[in-house]
Amino acid sequence: MKRRQFLIQSSLAAMTAIAYHQLPSQSTPIYKQYKSYKSWKSNNSFLQGINAPVFEEVEINNLKISGQIPEELQGMYVRNGPNPMFKPSSYNYPLEGDGMLHSINLNRGKVSYKNRWIQTRGLTYEMFEGQELVELKFKNYANTNIIGYGEQLLALYEIGLPYQINKNLETIGEWNFKGQLEQSMTAHPKIDPKTNELHFYRYSFFNSPYLHYYIADENGKIIRETPINIPKPVMFHDMVLTENYAIFFDCPLVFNLEQAKANNEPFIWQPEEGTTIILVDRHDSNKKPIYLQTEAFWVWHFMNGFEENGQIVIDFVHYPKINMESHWQAILSNKSNLERIKIDVKSHQIVSEVLDDHYIDFPTINNKKIGQPYGFGYAPYIDTELLSNKKIPNYFPSLIQYDVVNKTNKIHQFKSGCYGGEATFIPSSQGQSELDGYVVTFVYNENTNTSDFVIIDPRNFESEPIAKVHLPVRVPSGFHGNWIANV
Repeated sequence: MKRRQFLIQSSLAAMTAIAYHQLPSQSTPIYKQYKSYKSWKSNNSFLQGINAPVFEEVEINNLKISGQIPEELQGMYVRNGPNPMFKPSSYNYPLEGDGMLHSINLNRGKVSYKNRWIQTRGLTYEMFEGQELVELKFKNYANTNIIGYGEQLLALYEIGLPYQINKNLETIGEWNFKGQLEQSMTAHPKIDPKTNELHFYRYSFFNSPYLHYYIADENGKIIRETPINIPKPVMFHDMVLTENYAIFFDCPLVFNLEQAKANNEPFIWQPEEGTTIILVDRHDSNKKPIYLQTEAFWVWHFMNGFEENGQIVIDFVHYPKINMESHWQAILSNKSNLERIKIDVKSHQIVSEVLDDHYIDFPTINNKKIGQPYGFGYAPYIDTELLSNKKIPNYFPSLIQYDVVNKTNKIHQFKSGCYGGEATFIPSSQGQSELDGYVVTFVYNENTNTSDFVIIDPRNFESEPIAKVHLPVRVPSGFHGNWIANV
C-alpha cells in the first residue's frame, strides 16, 4: 500500500470513530527555547490576531508576578487549543488545528510556563514530510481538552483515542484504557466527584448505533458500555451528568459524507428535525433510554445538571441555530445565551427558562459540584460589537460570574486591549463554600503582544486580580483547561 493511500485510509478510520498590587519584579525570566519551527501567516480570521499560532516551544522560569499568589496553589494549570504547525490550505475552525498545550506551574512560590505541541500520529506524518498533508484533514488533532484522570493526563478531541501526556507535557501516545476502548472518546467526559467514575461517550459518522455511552472506574477499567440508537449521524460535543442520568442532546447538526469528501464543511444544520433530549439511566443498563422531543437548537457546552424536587435541571449555552462556516461573520450570527431546562421526571414535561441574555460560551463550574445542585458558574463574554470591529473572532473582554440560585451575575472586566478565555475554578483546600477558591485564566494583551495568567477572587469577582503572572510570550486563543493539583 502506498503511503498516501495508507494515510487516507487511516484518516477515514479515525473519522468513523469519531485589589491589584504591583510588587517588585522578580529576576529576569529564564527563557529557554526548546524547539522552533518555520513561521507563516494566513488571511483566515481564525489564524490571525489572538488566534494566530505560535511557532516556538519554550520553557520560562522565574516569571514576573504582580500581586501575591496564594501559598496553597501548588500544581499545574494546563490548557489545550488549536495551533497548526504547517500552513493549512483550508481551515475549518473549531474542528481543525494541531493541539498545543500551555501550562503554568506553581511550586512553592516559583512560577514557570511551558508549551508543547501534542505529537499525534497525524502531526508526526506531517513533520516527516515538512508540510500539511491534505489527506489527513480529519485526523485526530487532540486539540480540545486536557483532563486529569487517575494518574493520566489525557488530551482529547472530537474523534479518535485520547493522547496520554506526562506532566512535562511530553506526548506518550494514544491511550485506550488498557486495550478496552478500540475506537474513540470525545472531548467532554464527566468525572463524578463522589465516585471518581469517568462517564464518557463516542459517536460515529457511519456505523449504527451512532452513539455509545461508557463508564470507567477510578482505576481505568471500563465497567459499562451502552449503545444508544439515534436516526442520523450528528455531532455530540458535550454531555450532562446528574445523580441518576447521563443526558445527551441530539441536536440536528448532521454529518454529510459527500461534503466531507469534497473538503467542505461536513455538517449541515437541519432544524426541521428538531432536538431530542436523551435520558440514560446511569445505574441500570437494562433500562431503555428515554427520548424527549423539543424544538431545534444547538448546544456546544453544558454548565451543569442536577436533580431536585422531582425534576432534572440542566443549565447550558443555548444557540437557536448554528453556522459552522469558518469566518468571523458566522461567529457573529451564532448568538447564544445561558438557559435552563427543567424536565419533570414522571410526566417528562419540559419547561425552558432564560437565565441571562449575554452572548457567552465555555461555561465552567467548581468541578466538585458536577451533577449536584450548585450556586455559581463562569463564562467569558463574547462582545459582538468588538468582534464586528476587529473582524477576528475569540476576543472575550470580560468574564461573567453567574449566581444561578438568585439569578444574578457579576462581571470581571479586563483592562483595555486585554482578552481572556475559559475560566477554571480551583477550590481552596480549606474551603467550605462554593466561593472558597480561585478563578484563573490566560489573558492576552494586544498592546504588548504578550499574555498573563490571572488569579481572581470569586468573592470579589469584580475587583482586580489578586495576582498576575506575566509571560514574555503570547498564548493564542484556545479551548479548555484544567487544574492538576500536586499530590
